[in-house]
Amino acid sequence: MTDTEAGPLSAAEMSLQLARGNTTPEALLADTLERIERANAALGAFVHVDPEGAAAAASAAGRRQAAAARLGALDGVPVAVKDNLWVAGMPARWGSRMWADFVPPADDIAVERLRAAGAVIVGKTNTPEFALSGRTDSPLHGPARNPWDVRLTPGGSSGGSVAAVAAGMVPLALATDAGGSTRLPASYTGLYGMRPSTGRIARRHGFPPMALDFQSVGVLGRSLADMELLLEAVAGPDPRDPSSLRVPAEMIAERPLSVGWFAAIGDEAVDPEVADAVAECAASLADAGCRVVRRDAPYDLGLVRQVWATLSAAGAARAAEMHPERWRAEASRPIAALAERGLRLTAVDMVRALDGLAAIRTGVAETWGDVDLFLCPAAASPAWPLNQEYPERVAGRPGHAAVQNSFATWVNAVGHPALSVPARPHADGRPLGVQIVGRFGGDWTVIKAARILDGHKRWPTSAFPRW
Repeated sequence: MTDTEAGPLSAAEMSLQLARGNTTPEALLADTLERIERANAALGAFVHVDPEGAAAAASAAGRRQAAAARLGALDGVPVAVKDNLWVAGMPARWGSRMWADFVPPADDIAVERLRAAGAVIVGKTNTPEFALSGRTDSPLHGPARNPWDVRLTPGGSSGGSVAAVAAGMVPLALATDAGGSTRLPASYTGLYGMRPSTGRIARRHGFPPMALDFQSVGVLGRSLADMELLLEAVAGPDPRDPSSLRVPAEMIAERPLSVGWFAAIGDEAVDPEVADAVAECAASLADAGCRVVRRDAPYDLGLVRQVWATLSAAGAARAAEMHPERWRAEASRPIAALAERGLRLTAVDMVRALDGLAAIRTGVAETWGDVDLFLCPAAASPAWPLNQEYPERVAGRPGHAAVQNSFATWVNAVGHPALSVPARPHADGRPLGVQIVGRFGGDWTVIKAARILDGHKRWPTSAFPRW
């Protein structure tokens, strides 16, 4: 049993069928590999598939299933991992020619935890070079495409991960999010995509960070329940990552949640249907008994962009200089330009960026107010044509490289949890997402709000495209 009337089995359904003995990990893997074989050439989602390693993991899960000793909900369930995360024994190319032959010696902690949970890691998914683009078009592997319409981008930098899940190749994928790279692609493909609080998913062993602590491991699923299964499997502190020890314990309030919402910031362009989707979701939360109030955005977008520009340029330069004799010849044009800009930065430029980052964090803390959560767009518009670096126009105005991140990167700067939730689709059928942002450590409060929204939404759930 590999499909329902609604499409491929969810992770929760796979787990239930495994528990009941109605299928086996080996059968689920065979179906997964067939789906990848059928769809990947068109979508460019996977850049490495490991049938031998996956078969060994599925066989071990099958033996546990036969012995009634499954390790948990993900034991025997296929999962994909973004190519900038380290999986021992699989390539980690980071979308770059410079790392074309690199095979990491160790698993990142989230991958360790997937293995400990019995998940079957099928392979690695496409990402742009250094995971530093709002669309996924790697100089090494080419573009990932949106399963809803292959003429559109699935976004970036987790475009391969969202394409794999939205097309039903796998039910779950690990991603990363340094400036919106999990949440924006999720919004373009109708998925649930979460950037947890910084430290919620402990990190160790991996590529150097592009922007200090902006990046966290992200989780993706077609349903909220699936996404939660993945988060629960990989979340938690580890002494190898001191930041993970500082995430506070969360007490989820039993009282009705208080939600501030905004659908615009300054004079930035926002697609009218995106703004309408946020307002509609705010009304749905109010219908469910939440206290819902209009609020201004609690961050200085100009300062966020200034800080990001400096930190990402410095990060690109540092990564490029790991291959000092090769990078100018082998880097993609955007990364080469970014690295050159980073090399021109001074120590004073970096200190000013750190001062700016501190100002962003204190500013959000001071202006957050009396709400538990914020509701806002995930991205300024839906997915756009594959051959464009960014949308040509948003709300009738010229687009630009940072337009889609207007509501995303501030979350990374402050380290808070945020979740993209599917909203009413655009009139032309393209998926749209809204974003729920919580206080630091409030990951499950964010998920609680998403559950409430799912239970009171005013639109039918869209069927995923069949592949």
